[in-house]
Amino acid sequence: MTMTLGTKLTRLRNNKGYTQQEIADKLQISQPAYSKWESDAVRPDLENLFKISNIYGIDLKELVDDAGHIISNNTFDSYSSNAIGTVYNATFNVHSAELIESVMSNQKDITQLLNNQNQLIEALIQKLKS
Repeated sequence: MTMTLGTKLTRLRNNKGYTQQEIADKLQISQPAYSKWESDAVRPDLENLFKISNIYGIDLKELVDDAGHIISNNTFDSYSSNAIGTVYNATFNVHSAELIESVMSNQKDITQLLNNQNQLIEALIQKLKS
Protein backbone atom coordinates (compact mmCIF):
# COMPACT_ATOMS: atom_id res chain seq x y z
CA MET A 1 0.00 0.00 0.00
CA THR A 2 1.41 3.37 -1.03
CA MET A 3 1.12 6.40 1.21
CA THR A 4 1.11 9.83 -0.38
CA LEU A 5 3.25 12.66 0.91
CA GLY A 6 0.09 14.47 2.01
CA THR A 7 -1.00 11.50 4.10
CA LYS A 8 2.46 11.28 5.66
CA LEU A 9 2.37 14.99 6.52
CA THR A 10 -1.09 14.66 8.06
CA ARG A 11 -0.09 11.64 10.16
CA LEU A 12 3.12 13.24 11.35
CA ARG A 13 1.31 16.45 12.30
CA ASN A 14 -1.47 14.60 14.10
CA ASN A 15 1.03 12.34 15.93
CA LYS A 16 2.77 15.47 17.28
CA GLY A 17 -0.53 17.20 18.11
CA TYR A 18 0.09 20.20 15.87
CA THR A 19 -2.53 22.15 13.94
CA GLN A 20 -1.99 23.01 10.30
CA GLN A 21 -1.58 26.65 11.34
CA GLU A 22 1.17 25.78 13.84
CA ILE A 23 3.15 23.87 11.21
CA ALA A 24 2.56 26.61 8.63
CA ASP A 25 3.89 29.16 11.13
CA LYS A 26 7.00 27.07 11.75
CA LEU A 27 7.55 26.88 7.99
CA GLN A 28 6.76 30.57 7.53
CA ILE A 29 4.02 29.86 4.99
CA SER A 30 0.26 30.33 5.01
CA GLN A 31 -2.07 27.69 6.42
CA PRO A 32 -3.88 27.33 3.06
CA ALA A 33 -0.54 26.66 1.35
CA TYR A 34 0.27 23.98 3.92
CA SER A 35 -3.22 22.50 3.57
CA LYS A 36 -2.57 22.01 -0.15
CA TRP A 37 0.46 19.88 0.72
CA GLU A 38 -1.58 17.64 3.02
CA SER A 39 -4.30 17.27 0.39
CA ASP A 40 -1.67 16.42 -2.27
CA ALA A 41 -2.84 19.34 -4.42
CA VAL A 42 0.73 20.72 -4.40
CA ARG A 43 4.09 19.28 -3.31
CA PRO A 44 6.46 21.28 -1.10
CA ASP A 45 9.85 22.20 -2.53
CA LEU A 46 13.06 20.62 -1.30
CA GLU A 47 13.82 23.46 1.11
CA ASN A 48 10.47 23.01 2.83
CA LEU A 49 10.88 19.22 2.88
CA PHE A 50 14.14 19.75 4.79
CA LYS A 51 12.37 22.09 7.22
CA ILE A 52 9.57 19.56 7.72
CA SER A 53 12.02 16.74 8.39
CA ASN A 54 13.72 18.95 11.00
CA ILE A 55 10.41 19.86 12.66
CA TYR A 56 9.48 16.20 13.05
CA GLY A 57 13.01 14.98 13.72
CA ILE A 58 12.98 12.45 10.90
CA ASP A 59 15.16 11.78 7.87
CA LEU A 60 14.24 13.53 4.64
CA LYS A 61 14.03 10.14 2.91
CA GLU A 62 11.02 9.29 5.08
CA LEU A 63 9.06 12.08 3.37
CA VAL A 64 10.06 11.76 -0.27
CA ASP A 65 8.63 9.61 -3.03
CA ASP A 66 5.96 6.99 -2.55
CA ALA A 67 8.12 4.81 -0.35
CA GLY A 68 11.12 6.95 0.57
CA HIS A 69 13.27 5.47 -2.13
CA ILE A 70 17.02 5.82 -2.19
CA ILE A 71 19.30 4.87 -5.07
CA SER A 72 21.87 2.15 -4.58
CA ASN A 73 23.40 -0.23 -7.10
CA ASN A 74 21.28 1.19 -9.93
CA THR A 75 17.98 0.38 -8.25
CA PHE A 76 15.60 2.33 -6.10
CA ASP A 77 15.57 0.40 -2.84
CA SER A 78 12.79 1.09 -0.42
CA TYR A 79 13.09 1.04 3.33
CA SER A 80 10.91 0.50 6.36
CA SER A 81 9.46 3.59 7.91
CA ASN A 82 8.60 3.33 11.59
CA ALA A 83 7.95 7.07 12.02
CA ILE A 84 5.11 6.93 9.50
CA GLY A 85 3.96 3.47 10.56
CA THR A 86 4.24 1.62 7.25
CA VAL A 87 6.64 -0.80 5.62
CA TYR A 88 7.55 -0.79 1.95
CA ASN A 89 9.62 -3.31 0.04
CA ALA A 90 9.55 -2.44 -3.66
CA THR A 91 12.60 -2.22 -5.94
CA PHE A 92 12.74 -0.44 -9.30
CA ASN A 93 15.53 -0.76 -11.85
CA VAL A 94 16.80 2.70 -12.79
CA HIS A 95 17.82 1.36 -16.20
CA SER A 96 14.19 0.52 -17.01
CA ALA A 97 13.17 1.84 -20.43
CA GLU A 98 9.85 3.04 -18.99
CA LEU A 99 11.57 5.00 -16.21
CA ILE A 100 14.09 6.55 -18.60
CA GLU A 101 11.32 7.48 -21.04
CA SER A 102 9.34 9.09 -18.23
CA VAL A 103 12.35 11.08 -17.01
CA MET A 104 13.10 12.25 -20.55
CA SER A 105 9.49 13.29 -21.05
CA ASN A 106 9.57 15.23 -17.78
CA GLN A 107 12.79 16.94 -18.83
CA LYS A 108 11.19 18.01 -22.13
CA ASP A 109 8.22 19.43 -20.22
CA ILE A 110 10.53 21.31 -17.85
CA THR A 111 12.51 22.69 -20.79
CA GLN A 112 9.32 23.92 -22.44
CA LEU A 113 8.18 25.58 -19.21
CA LEU A 114 11.54 27.32 -18.84
CA ASN A 115 11.40 28.51 -22.45
CA ASN A 116 7.91 29.89 -21.88
CA GLN A 117 9.06 31.60 -18.69
CA ASN A 118 12.02 33.17 -20.51
CA GLN A 119 9.72 34.49 -23.26
CA LEU A 120 7.42 36.03 -20.65
CA ILE A 121 10.33 37.65 -18.84
CA GLU A 122 11.73 39.03 -22.10
CA ALA A 123 8.31 40.44 -23.01
CA LEU A 124 8.02 42.02 -19.57
CA ILE A 125 11.47 43.59 -19.88
CA GLN A 126 10.58 44.99 -23.29
CA LYS A 127 7.33 46.41 -21.91
CA LEU A 128 9.16 48.02 -18.98
CA LYS A 129 11.70 49.58 -21.34
CA SER A 130 9.03 51.21 -23.48
